[in-house]
Amino acid sequence: MIGRRQRALRPGRGNCTIHATAEKYQCAHWSGVTSLGRFCFIVPRSRISSQELSTTATNLDIYKGGERRMLAMLCLVAVLGTVQQPVTLQLASGGKSDYAIVIAQNASPSQRRAAEELQRFLQQMTDAQLPIVTDDPASLSQVRKAIALGDNRLLRESGVQVDWKALGDEGFAIIPQPPHLFIVGSPKRGTMYGVYSFLEDDLGCRWYSSKVSFVPRKRNLTIKISPRTEVPAFEYREPYFTDAWDKDWAARNRVNGTFPRLDESTGGKVSYGPFVHTFYALVPPDQYAKDHPEYYSLVKGVRDTQRGQLCLTNPDVLRIATETVKRWIREMPQATIFSVSQNDWTNPCECENCRRVVEEEGSQSGPILRFVNALAEEIEKEYPDKLIDTLAYWYTEDPPKYVRPRRNVRVRLAPIGACFAHPFGTCQQNMKQFQNLQAWARITDQLYIWHYTTNFAHYLMPFPNFDELERSLAIYRDNGVKGVFYQGNYSPGGGGEFNELRAWVLAKLMWNPDRHFWTLVDDFLRGYYGKAAPYIRRYIDLIHHPVREGKTDSEDRRAHVHIFDLPTAPYLRPELLEQAQKLFDSAEKAVRNEPEVLARVQHARLWVEYAQLAQRIGKWQVVGDQYVVGRDPETLRLRDTVLEKIRRFGITNVEEWSPVQKFIDRISAQDKQSYPVVTLQNGALRVDVVPALGGRIVRILPAGKGRNILTDAGSTPEAPADGGYEEYATREYRSTGWRDVFTVKMASPTQVLLELKLPNGLEILRTVSLIGDSAMLVVESTYRNSGQSPLKVSPRSHPEFACGEGARYTWRSVAGARGEQVVADFGYMELRQENLPDGEVVLQARGMPTLRLRFPREEVEQVYLNWHAPAHRANIELFLPEKELKPGESVRLRWEMVVQ
Repeated sequence: MIGRRQRALRPGRGNCTIHATAEKYQCAHWSGVTSLGRFCFIVPRSRISSQELSTTATNLDIYKGGERRMLAMLCLVAVLGTVQQPVTLQLASGGKSDYAIVIAQNASPSQRRAAEELQRFLQQMTDAQLPIVTDDPASLSQVRKAIALGDNRLLRESGVQVDWKALGDEGFAIIPQPPHLFIVGSPKRGTMYGVYSFLEDDLGCRWYSSKVSFVPRKRNLTIKISPRTEVPAFEYREPYFTDAWDKDWAARNRVNGTFPRLDESTGGKVSYGPFVHTFYALVPPDQYAKDHPEYYSLVKGVRDTQRGQLCLTNPDVLRIATETVKRWIREMPQATIFSVSQNDWTNPCECENCRRVVEEEGSQSGPILRFVNALAEEIEKEYPDKLIDTLAYWYTEDPPKYVRPRRNVRVRLAPIGACFAHPFGTCQQNMKQFQNLQAWARITDQLYIWHYTTNFAHYLMPFPNFDELERSLAIYRDNGVKGVFYQGNYSPGGGGEFNELRAWVLAKLMWNPDRHFWTLVDDFLRGYYGKAAPYIRRYIDLIHHPVREGKTDSEDRRAHVHIFDLPTAPYLRPELLEQAQKLFDSAEKAVRNEPEVLARVQHARLWVEYAQLAQRIGKWQVVGDQYVVGRDPETLRLRDTVLEKIRRFGITNVEEWSPVQKFIDRISAQDKQSYPVVTLQNGALRVDVVPALGGRIVRILPAGKGRNILTDAGSTPEAPADGGYEEYATREYRSTGWRDVFTVKMASPTQVLLELKLPNGLEILRTVSLIGDSAMLVVESTYRNSGQSPLKVSPRSHPEFACGEGARYTWRSVAGARGEQVVADFGYMELRQENLPDGEVVLQARGMPTLRLRFPREEVEQVYLNWHAPAHRANIELFLPEKELKPGESVRLRWEMVVQ
């Protein structure tokens, strides 16, 4: 940052290269970004030397924070003396105007669009239709006053010089030179962005969403305007929300990402070829796996061609992938950047060569970046203007020790495990991600960010991340990030919590991170919700209260926000949601006579109603000998309200991965569903088993303690086949046996025998037993091939334990080493070979009994620890090795648990 601070101001070079100035003035360009963009200070030549100018800027420490930057600017003006005063221009009087809009004869499509948009909105404001004329001499001779766009004859004849290189493709300068006004920028997008800035920042227009905008009415329009220059903080800006894909909205709010429907008329965009998770597209398994399994990752001794990655040290893989990217470039010449990135799961290659690179680089990002660099080097030889993108995500988030991204490589850091309630670096649950950001920033100045800004399991649920959003883009800018992608609800029907607000505010901050976040929020609320805005603002403060309260110098007890939180998350307390309902009563009353605004308020209220419904409808419970969901009248009323609004507002998804109809069907039928329960009980434990849901154990209750050791079924599409203990015939998550209907072969007060017969000949016999009066539970499943053909099985247990604060796993490995893992954020560990626990894993947490899960270590290939601290869940899963069962053969999965 020191280097940047020293370059804060550059000495002028005679006449201003951006603004026309008299000979007795010089200018200095401030290369920082403030809430008004990059500025030129115009000062008397006799007042200050170039060296003094630079020294003043350095001493004022311009680069420390938004408010301080503005203060520094004001101080600088005071120190340097005169700056160019605002110019008054009368653009319209009584609905008429003397002005014309001037463009070059060879104006680009985006400049022509800019002229038409300026004409359109000025007419809406003033009733005056300004003519659009080109800069040929005959036309210009008729122009008395002009708003001149881009590079044109009038600009050149007026003596205004422009540093086009400094403006780049997207920067602009607004230069009043009475009687004319010049809005200059590149023919690509700069001129167009300058026009939209003029309409928005000087004339008061707003484009809050694709359907809601504001254009002030001023038949007499006089403005005071000072020269200014703005250059965007990021080269790539994409708020990834459905509504933000609208072409007009995206152009007017100056975003340039790949998903908006931007085209030549808007100056194009930063266009990706294939966007992400491209390994199998680069080297398709259906084309190569049969003959060349070595192209794919070696996982546990087997080449995984279904859910693996690529073998990144195989030269043939590099050759094929490079040719694929070259083909993509030929097929998609308009694309700017092409993704060469890992698939959206784990299983990196464990071959000797790949392992060696991981060891050398200290991270799984090492093999990927070496591979991507080699590919990018070949691409640059033929296509020097194209960029290659890859991910630092999940298992590759840590940066490598030695390899550095090439000039034409963009690394997208995706901090998926972070807490998104608090600015990065301000809470322990995002400190690791912040440190990774800083570490990547030290090895590349071309970093991109993939940021998350919704709950992907519950799009409609409140997601209190505004405090984090307030600072995130400034943090990214200050760490040298060049491009930002903020992923929200991108389903076709939209409708996610504050989608339009987030998209609009983020668009402003992506251009200039130093704009005041809450001023922007209030601006949007007034324009979008009208008279209901004060109540919506109070609602925003209310839902952020749990993530703000509870931090002291010695501890941090604030609630945290993650992208897969459950409706029972600590920041969604029932009493808080009740208070929110009262605020929405007032909000609806305030706009009861404005149908369109009322509909928007009712839509916003849906987010509270959905959260309340999810908390109620997801409460599956054992009542007598049945497993049922809550059916009280208030829950049914909420259900009907939520379903009516989902249909009315055209919502297509309430979560990322399944259509809304699945949710509708599930909650519509839940009050009619019930499942028989088999209860086992002794003096120490009570165990409730639901045979019809995969032989699921739904509750384990210690005697005298009413808290379930297992997680309850959540409000997910899989409920009630969710939570508790489930088991699979293969290592694939929720494979055979997950929710199949078992039958009861035998039951006693302390034991039940379940059976499942499948059409392929696989039989599963499961015994669940309590041992005497002890607090020991034993589960044993036998997988037998009763068919005529061989069957492959790899049984996997999947208990989800409900853990409290301070949870941790401990074990001792077969090699004798002590192991420990704190349950923080969410993550996993794969323990096998010498790291395999020696027959026992212990799980402890404050306020919970100690759980000792034991197993025959010689039968288990891997212990998989999987946790999600925000959801208070910790798993201890057992994986058996894959085995081909001949007819009549069987394999056993057995474990026992002692509750202390």
